[in-house]
Amino acid sequence: MGTLLQDIRYGFRMLLKKPSFTITAILALALGVGATSAVFSVVNAVMLRQLPYKNAERIVMVWEQNRTSERRQNVVSPANFLDWQDQSNSFDEMAAFYDSRANLTGTGEPEEIPGQASTGNLFTLLGAQAALGRTYTTEDAEPGRDNVCVLSYGLWQRRFGASPQVIGQTIMLNGKPHTVIGVMPADFKWFIKENSQTGKPAEMWRPFKLTEEYRTPERGRGRWLSVAARLKPGVTAEQAQAEMSGLAARLEQQQAEFNTGWGVNVTPLRQQLAGELKTSLLVLLGAVAFVLLIACANVANLMLARSASRQREMAIRTALGAGRLRVVRQLLTESVLLALVGGGLGLLLAAWGVDMLVALSPQNLIGAETVGLNLPVLGFTLAVSLLTGIIFGLAPALEASKLNLSETLNEAGKSGMGSPRSRRLRNAFVVAEIALALVLLVGAGLMIKSFMRLQAVDPGFDPGNLLTMRVLLPRAKYADDGKRVNFFRQAVERMKALPGVSSVGIIDALPFASMGSATDFAIEGKPAPAPGEEPDTDVRVTDENYFRTMNIPVLSGRTFTEQEAVEERHVAVINQALARKYFAGENPLGKRIIVNMKLPPVPTEIIGIVGDAKYGKLEGETRAMVYWPHPELASSSMTIVVRAEGDPLRLASAAAREIQAIDKDQPIADVRTMGSWLSESVSRTRFGTLLLATFAALALLLSAIGIYGVMSYSVTQRTQEIGIRMALGAQRGDVMRMILGQGMGLTLVGVALGLGASFALTRVMASLLFGISATDPATFTLISLLLMGVAFLSTYLPARKATRVDPMVALRYE
Repeated sequence: MGTLLQDIRYGFRMLLKKPSFTITAILALALGVGATSAVFSVVNAVMLRQLPYKNAERIVMVWEQNRTSERRQNVVSPANFLDWQDQSNSFDEMAAFYDSRANLTGTGEPEEIPGQASTGNLFTLLGAQAALGRTYTTEDAEPGRDNVCVLSYGLWQRRFGASPQVIGQTIMLNGKPHTVIGVMPADFKWFIKENSQTGKPAEMWRPFKLTEEYRTPERGRGRWLSVAARLKPGVTAEQAQAEMSGLAARLEQQQAEFNTGWGVNVTPLRQQLAGELKTSLLVLLGAVAFVLLIACANVANLMLARSASRQREMAIRTALGAGRLRVVRQLLTESVLLALVGGGLGLLLAAWGVDMLVALSPQNLIGAETVGLNLPVLGFTLAVSLLTGIIFGLAPALEASKLNLSETLNEAGKSGMGSPRSRRLRNAFVVAEIALALVLLVGAGLMIKSFMRLQAVDPGFDPGNLLTMRVLLPRAKYADDGKRVNFFRQAVERMKALPGVSSVGIIDALPFASMGSATDFAIEGKPAPAPGEEPDTDVRVTDENYFRTMNIPVLSGRTFTEQEAVEERHVAVINQALARKYFAGENPLGKRIIVNMKLPPVPTEIIGIVGDAKYGKLEGETRAMVYWPHPELASSSMTIVVRAEGDPLRLASAAAREIQAIDKDQPIADVRTMGSWLSESVSRTRFGTLLLATFAALALLLSAIGIYGVMSYSVTQRTQEIGIRMALGAQRGDVMRMILGQGMGLTLVGVALGLGASFALTRVMASLLFGISATDPATFTLISLLLMGVAFLSTYLPARKATRVDPMVALRYE
């Protein structure tokens, strides 16, 4: 211990003796360690931390899966859920839920609240307890007793002033009285983004019961539930999957008309929550690991250069009796001290980086409540710091300990030229830096090009100057279809009259804002398809102004008349994708289809064909779409779309007043531009691209510094040699070519190795790319040229310095 303390004290003195070296090394390590720790904090929160549910490792999500489509996680029909409950043996418990919205009135300003309705056993399945009051149970879900609700901690604080008296209080949700029975803890969050109708974590929960009538075709054949289940002890997700696949096959035989082609997908909860983030996070973690390795290579080169200048010191130590292990330990102590200081500064950068990651991340992508510098992250940072200290310090320490005493102690040893082996090692580190940087730059280049392709996709409408706002009418107050249609007719007419408004329309599910409805349909006059092969389509409810407001072109026929927009005339407009897929070579106009969206199904005449518009995501093929006028399916939740002549946000207050003028208790939600919805739809891709590009730029900078450092050191150590060459007749151009040849030779080797690694590693990113291959030749070529250009510049500056050597000064150089 005494010897170790002596090494530490001496190490600090040596680091303080060379402040420029120490500061450069600490900054390089701080950047690498800080970036790595910040990304690891997100990986830990999303993929590694203990989930806040009882027996979380046994909780799974159970979805239906359509074998004929790419959708592996589809919502579940109530009838199938009831059969699963009765016939499966793999689960202790199953609970069904769906996200919904509710208007909260009577306690301050009217507000739309994202909520969730579930069977009464959801909280017991999760093992969740209320912080105040209690959660609901299966008894509370009985019809007539289900007018209770549980609040989130945030809603309780925001709307009810964190008052304990809220328990037992009656609040109005969608015009109906509900009794508050509980408030959940601040850290409770149950949000399954897949198939969420709101796209937001619930702030309120209500119970419901799936009665036996949901087994009937009239009530149970729609698919709209999400299902969570808890595995029995000792049962694995794979075993549950095998059992549920067998059960799905039996249901397919028993109910061929409805279940043909449908299977079951059992997904562990952690895998479900990580979802599409998993690949992105692993790519980012790999990227920052590369940055850290480049930083380590840089510092290792600095240490090698420094050890060359300390050869006489090490030789004297050895001559005085220090063994090789003793010398290695001293040098490793110095490198570990350097790494710990760099790691400490990196931790400060990581704290700032975590805040930046959370701030820049898309909504609900990274939860601020779960990401932070907690104990696992601090332990990770300490481990990384120690490991990097050993990694970048070991090679220089071993190299410095290989001494020839007689050569090192003679007069020639003063120059600190370093051994040929040391020079080869420094060159190897430069080659490694270039190879690692190329892999990162290629990955970032692919992501940037992919993102540009994604942004260039035509959504099928003009998002400019569009203001959107959603209105949810309480069915208790607007129980009649005519009342709902009339409300939105009034709202549209009022907003049309506002100054600066050019057009107003409505739709039930706005593009990129929420999930819409989908179902199968039949074409009148054509033979009925076999079970499981029915044509399917998305369905949207609009008015006669929607297509004009969104600038969706009418390709054939017409859109709805004003009369068709206020009463049922059984007409529909289809998009080009539906016409192309199901009416190839035919004219669909005048033909009738039976869309299974309401009971009883009624034939609907196709009166027009409009252009394809994207609704869920920009990538992928446009789905078939049927547009119905509002009276055909009088939804109580509609989004009003206003096209403005100027800045649409200037109309927000006036538009809200028009809604209040119709009904003072009616809240509006999501008042924002269509452009912001479109931007949010690509926010995850933008976020990942930005981070990867940032890490790649950092890697490029560190590599350029590394190349410049090695070549500058080489020029300095070869000053006498250069002077002799010039004294013997070498021209400046000869010296320039010699130094450039050395630097670019290392660069070409690094680029060749980096290209090979890139071809192998970028395939991991294939699922993140849109419109380009993971081995896109143009990207590989441009990135290679960019890196060689930066390397050339980093080599040119030391080469230019070498050509200015005065031969007389150089010949006397020691």
